[in-house]
Amino acid sequence: MEFLMGIARCWGGLPILFVFSMVVFFHELGHFLVARWGGVRVLVFSIGFGPELFGFNDRRGTRWKISAIPLGGYVKFLGDENAASVPDQAALAQMSEADRREAFEYQKVGTRAAIVAAGPIANFLLAIVIFASLAVFFGKPSTAARVDAHVEDERIIACGSSPSTSESAASAWRSATPRGRPASRRCRSGCPW
Repeated sequence: MEFLMGIARCWGGLPILFVFSMVVFFHELGHFLVARWGGVRVLVFSIGFGPELFGFNDRRGTRWKISAIPLGGYVKFLGDENAASVPDQAALAQMSEADRREAFEYQKVGTRAAIVAAGPIANFLLAIVIFASLAVFFGKPSTAARVDAHVEDERIIACGSSPSTSESAASAWRSATPRGRPASRRCRSGCPW
């Protein structure tokens, strides 16, 4: 933790800004991908607000850009008046039939709902991937394995905290359990009980 605080002091808020921008990118990417899948034309994909710092156009005409104020982002669809996806009523009224098929406002309710929900869903998936990766690469088991009860015909390889041979563990089990009765004792610190 001290290491992270040292980075934050040295570099200011750049690491925090970077992580926040990645979260925003995946959120907006969720909207973008589902919109493309649903046949909606995307005009702008922006990380940040305000004046554009740099960007490029892809082959489908979407402007990908990074803007000056990195406190969010947006995806602007065909027929939107601004970054808040407010419909431009004048532009919608003058659209051709081909453009209406690609405008967000003229999509079916299910398609629009999927596009709107895709951003938060992308964030949930990102969180699952991040936490699963942390668990896989940095996690450790939090409970030690132990035998609580013996199941008949099950091979015992250790008893208590010290490893033992199958025969010595089975012998300890037999001496602690009366013949013909099911075992009701639980292993605590060692064998025999």
